[in-house]
Amino acid sequence: MTPSGNVDVEAQEPIAVSSVPISRETTIVSASATQLEAVWLDRLIEIVCKIPVEAGECAVVANVVRVVGEIFPDFGVGVCLVSIALRSSLSPERAVQTRGERRIFKYVPEGEEHKGTGGDSKRLFPGFAFERVIAVDAQGSTFHFASDDVRVMEDDSPMMRVVRRGVEVLGRGLDLARIQAKATAEARELCMLSSHMAQADKLASLGQIAAGVIHELNNPLTSIVAYTDWLIRKMGPDGDPDSLERLRRIAESSNRILRFTRDLVAYARPPGEVLVAVSLERVIEQALVFCEHVIDEHGVHVDSRFSEATAPVRGVPEQLVQVFVNLFTNACHAMPARGGVLTVSTELMASGAHVRVVVEDNGHGILPEHMPVIFAPFFTTKVDGRGTGLGLSIVKNIVDNHGAEIRAEPGQNNRGARFVLVFPSVARQVSRATLNQVQ
Repeated sequence: MTPSGNVDVEAQEPIAVSSVPISRETTIVSASATQLEAVWLDRLIEIVCKIPVEAGECAVVANVVRVVGEIFPDFGVGVCLVSIALRSSLSPERAVQTRGERRIFKYVPEGEEHKGTGGDSKRLFPGFAFERVIAVDAQGSTFHFASDDVRVMEDDSPMMRVVRRGVEVLGRGLDLARIQAKATAEARELCMLSSHMAQADKLASLGQIAAGVIHELNNPLTSIVAYTDWLIRKMGPDGDPDSLERLRRIAESSNRILRFTRDLVAYARPPGEVLVAVSLERVIEQALVFCEHVIDEHGVHVDSRFSEATAPVRGVPEQLVQVFVNLFTNACHAMPARGGVLTVSTELMASGAHVRVVVEDNGHGILPEHMPVIFAPFFTTKVDGRGTGLGLSIVKNIVDNHGAEIRAEPGQNNRGARFVLVFPSVARQVSRATLNQVQ
């Protein structure tokens, strides 16, 4: 205020004023507005303000059916909901929405329950003379409003105006509930992925330490191999047979450790982006070496059936080894403690353009309902703490990046599990001798 009592205009905050246009086509005149009862409008506002999107699509539907039933207690009110099945946006298949199961929600006037029985998803209230069916969403969900009153079939009746607005609220509520569910699922998976990434970082650090340890081990191992060979040559063919046999076993075991440590360092090394010609047979043999402790622990017999005539594929050797390490480990975990058989076979397909690899076990197999999600991140059926749910997802991602295909199916006679991998080859057909020169 100024000393004279006037308002200081310059001291006021500036206010932006916007003009909001209205549509003359949808203007409600007083005569038509009075046709809708105030309690109907009050309940419509309640639906809009209290729509439980955070509780999911079923809660949204139940709320709308309840409120519309309270507005029109002498009418049948129902919804046939086609649920949405969400697949994670973090999965290799990307985010998709597919139709799920159908669920029916009904309100039937008290004492007339018989009029809402015996119907199907197209007509929920066969006992009423008239049933209005209104589409709710693109998935095929429908809203049903039934009565013996013919006004149900009149588009311009006040009650149908209220019902249509309720259907609009239902459609919008379902959209919001599905968005909320998708966002919640993705947030949960991101949290899990962050935890797994932290664990992976720990493993990477451990791998660097292990590489240093392996380097230190290789020096004395090389000396052991060299001196063992020298002792064998010094003893000559006329030396003590038992001593020679022991020396040969020392040399063999030392060479085996050296090969393993070299392969382990190569496997742990960050893979390059350059694709090279790779022998799948050699990759599989290397993966079997890495899985020896798991195979021995479970008493699994490995049956390798490599084709005599095959072809190399183009890929990153370390990544392909990881594919088969994961498959072999899962197979061992799925098989009985003793009597498990792991079968690995390769063959050049008839066209010569692809190499097929089949990994099969005689374990407990994969349930039919698990087949669609077997490669999804974090999906696992292992309840003993051995599974993170990332193994097969990583396998699928690597296979896809190599332009190859992988599918899971039941084993022979519906026993065990069978994984079929098909890789594009880089040569028509080569002999095993030539293939041995390939990395």
